[in-house]
Amino acid sequence: MDNVILDYYSKITNLNVSRETCNELESLISMILEKNKQINIISKKTCEKDAVRERHIIDSAQIVDFVDLNSDTTTDLGTGGGMPGLIVAIIMKKLKKSMKINLYEKSYHKCVFLKEVSKKLKLNTEVIQKDIFKLNNIETGTVMSRAFKPMPIILNLVCQNFKKYKNVILFMGDKGRKIFNDALQEWELDYEEKKSLTNNDSFILNIKNIKKKKLMKIISIINQKGGVGKTTTVINLASALSQQGKKILVIDLDPQGNATTGLGLSNTEQSDQTIYGILNGTMSISNVIKKTKFENLDLITSNVDLSGLEVETAGDNDRAFILKAKLTAYLNDSRGIYDYILIDCPPSLSLLTVMALVSSNSLLVPLQTEFFALEGLTQLMKTIERIKVNLNPQLEIQGILLTMYDRRNKLSSQVEQEARDYFKDKVYQTVIPRNVRLSEAPSHGVPVLIYDKNCPGSKSYYSFTDEFISQENKIGSAA
Repeated sequence: MDNVILDYYSKITNLNVSRETCNELESLISMILEKNKQINIISKKTCEKDAVRERHIIDSAQIVDFVDLNSDTTTDLGTGGGMPGLIVAIIMKKLKKSMKINLYEKSYHKCVFLKEVSKKLKLNTEVIQKDIFKLNNIETGTVMSRAFKPMPIILNLVCQNFKKYKNVILFMGDKGRKIFNDALQEWELDYEEKKSLTNNDSFILNIKNIKKKKLMKIISIINQKGGVGKTTTVINLASALSQQGKKILVIDLDPQGNATTGLGLSNTEQSDQTIYGILNGTMSISNVIKKTKFENLDLITSNVDLSGLEVETAGDNDRAFILKAKLTAYLNDSRGIYDYILIDCPPSLSLLTVMALVSSNSLLVPLQTEFFALEGLTQLMKTIERIKVNLNPQLEIQGILLTMYDRRNKLSSQVEQEARDYFKDKVYQTVIPRNVRLSEAPSHGVPVLIYDKNCPGSKSYYSFTDEFISQENKIGSAA
């Protein structure tokens, strides 16, 4: 091996890389270049020998001091042409011969190459031709990922699919700093980092503990048709969630103020102490939140003055974003106070409804089981799509809840079947029946779950809440 080549490897001499190991790395380079003539192992831009040595071999080798030597296995996610897995396996022959490197790769041809290299260089590897996202309860020491998937996907994969691991090593490219900073908004990470040996703008992350932060979710309960059980759903979902220890904030965005009175507060108080005061810039959110008489359940009230907001903001080109801006400012100061914010929307596709949808992570649609309800839902879906395209790309449909269901009425069954055929699993299994107790409870200023917890309406809302929480848990584990 000439001095020029040795000079390349001098960058990793502090990793106890021997001359014999350097010779094996050179053999690997030759095999990569030869195989690259047949299949795409590495990019054509980096297929010169010096470029392979610098961009792939040394770049991969620099993580060796982060590999947990107390473990018997190390796992390379989506190893591709063997970087960094094969390089680590070569170096481990001297550092810890018993260390097995698991190489996950879906491509058949790349798996054949990985096995050929492993056999020729006598490496302690296991080539696993499986989709790692479909495997569970994986146990390993170190997890490595280089140019496989974006950082958030890797973090989710490790949390969900690995039963045991020691640390995660990630290669972060020239845009890695922003990606990393964004990830820190959602994840609690115990990590160390070091500058890349091969690129001044890149760095290596060694993450030892990964925990997803508890993030609040904003859900709009919406239907442009009135009298479908929308406010009833807000009140009782909020109540049921609060009874399970979830901290809930209800925002009454309907000028009628029915959610306000339904939770026992007045809808005739001063306007600056309501959601109207927030949206016209008079008050901040934290100053108008009111406690209800129900534990874990707070409310921002509404009154009829809110109906004038659309005219008052006619000259504001950004008026659709007013509520979102106020919520964002509040959340930046008060992260984690609530598990959910539930927004009770007015029965129309007005500015207030658009404000709610722009501000929300998802929406829930109560659907009355009658013929005209399905026609109105079609119009609503078109509005939602326009909002997603132009104003809030992250908006998702949480689900559709069938309300005012009458089992004696054949039409209810027909509407239910049509809704399930069209919207599939977006329709909750629970249906809310017609029940006089549901109508009586608001006049007493309490949710039906408090008014009569044993009536059919209460039992249905408890069942719906269980289904809602189960759905949330699935969304959280898939995120």
